[in-house]
Amino acid sequence: MQFRPFGNTGIQMSTLGFGAMRLPAREDKNVDLEQAVPLLRRGIDLGINYIDSAYGYIDGTSEVAVGQAVKAYDRSKLYLATKIPVHSPEDGTEEVWRTKFETLLKRYDTPYIDFIHFHGLRWVEFTDVLTKPGMALAAARKAQAEGLVRHVSFSSHDEAENIIKLVDTGEFASMLVQYNYLDRHNEPAIARAHEKGMGVVIMGPVAGGRLATPGGVVIDSEGMLEVKTPELALRFVWNNPNVSVALSGMNEMEQIEENCRAASRAGTLADR
Repeated sequence: MQFRPFGNTGIQMSTLGFGAMRLPAREDKNVDLEQAVPLLRRGIDLGINYIDSAYGYIDGTSEVAVGQAVKAYDRSKLYLATKIPVHSPEDGTEEVWRTKFETLLKRYDTPYIDFIHFHGLRWVEFTDVLTKPGMALAAARKAQAEGLVRHVSFSSHDEAENIIKLVDTGEFASMLVQYNYLDRHNEPAIARAHEKGMGVVIMGPVAGGRLATPGGVVIDSEGMLEVKTPELALRFVWNNPNVSVALSGMNEMEQIEENCRAASRAGTLADR
């Protein structure tokens, strides 16, 4: 496993992160803990130290699985990231946010969360909801002051120029955004975040599977490049020096083994 500085946090983070949105589930739609926990632990054993989930993933049971998996390890060497949505004044109050936060702490069964994200944050929600008196940003800062949160972050699908505005507020330690060979529109925001000392985590590095077809070959939109493996897609993301971590939503042992091998190999793409 290779590691990179995670912004100004002082953390050396694995370049591959474990995305816990697609863990194996049972027929009742809850996580299959007997399958999921060994998968997570295998990723950790191979060097992954950043695990991403969210309040709503798999009806909240994703966070339960992650919490159970990390109990076998030194908690101080693993970095748990999760997300709470705030999209309206009704779900953005300090009280509502705190209730959800305490719920996820119980799910994880952990004394603190390393990175708490505002999930799917848009610039208009930051200005009109998050930063108003008595709203969620104040709640997150209070939890941070209490030692329950180490860092406050955001994920976003907003326009790149609006993500740059979020970065420029100076409120956040890291961000999670989409970026891959087929979708490079966030490159300016990624560069700005790195410049500002933020950790940069990438979702969708294989474009939701489009860069990992069963045949192993994808032709780019201009018909110019054959991307033969998911590793090549990951390497494209890692080749950007402004990226800290590429997330992969892994639900099979073979995926974990292959992606961790890719993250351990030296070298990057020669051309972009």
